[in-house]
Amino acid sequence: MPRPTSTLPAHARLALVTHVAELEAELASVSCPRERRTIAAELKAARSAVSQLSPEG
Repeated sequence: MPRPTSTLPAHARLALVTHVAELEAELASVSCPRERRTIAAELKAARSAVSQLSPEG
């Protein structure tokens, strides 16, 4: 079973937040509808994971 994101080490939390920022930038630059849907789905999942991070992290 995967660990909850709230217990991730600081470097893993930073990597997750960075991944969200990279996906946002990628989504802004892609014009192909299929790629946009794929990236949007990945971004939604990553944002969900970030929203589960503990406030003190």
